[in-house]
Amino acid sequence: MNDTTQNDSPDLSESEPGSILPHVIAIAILIVATYGAFKWWQVRTFEASRGEAISLTAVGPPLTEFELTERSGKPFRSADMQGKVWVATYFFSTCPGNCIRLNQNIQFMHNMPELRDVTWVSITCDPDNDTCAALTDYADRWKADPERWLFARADLDYTKRVARGMNVALERKGHQDWAIVFDKSGKMRGAYDATSKSQCERLHAKLLECEAEEPPNDLAATKANSEPAKAEKNAT
Repeated sequence: MNDTTQNDSPDLSESEPGSILPHVIAIAILIVATYGAFKWWQVRTFEASRGEAISLTAVGPPLTEFELTERSGKPFRSADMQGKVWVATYFFSTCPGNCIRLNQNIQFMHNMPELRDVTWVSITCDPDNDTCAALTDYADRWKADPERWLFARADLDYTKRVARGMNVALERKGHQDWAIVFDKSGKMRGAYDATSKSQCERLHAKLLECEAEEPPNDLAATKANSEPAKAEKNAT
């Protein structure tokens, strides 16, 4: 009689590795799906925020006419831009992300001969750090023409009101990347994502369109009336 008892139970030590693999794959798929869903939510939230008006916590009503301080220390008044095509954008000098791409695109268009009469106005949303001296250093990095590419500042609450007047969401060190086009009459003619190549192509076309338009009748009449007086002064 054989005293040894045969063990017919399966050897778990050999079967366990194979049985774990499907669970590992399932967990990996779950992690990937969760991450994908999170990124989708991020994109959807970002896209939704681009069309939102500035929050109701902004101080005061929106401003359509305003005065800022340019990097030179001189005032920049929106009312003085009558008769000129100009573009407003928002940024801050320590921005490591989209501001760089935005200003690269502005620099490219700022150097185009056909856009030499367009004025670019970059407005900081970090006035605590972006002093006139800091803005001057930042402008020099971009080789910005001081007559055609302005860098301006104001206190944050005032800047929020300026941005709100352009339908741009803004907070300290946070802004939308729109380039807002104003025509010779001071009317807003469009908003374009200045970080996008295709949108910048549309911006370029809009600027050429605005440049080709005649200035407002009252401005043209004022200019015409000033010419004889100027000629008479030069003759004396």
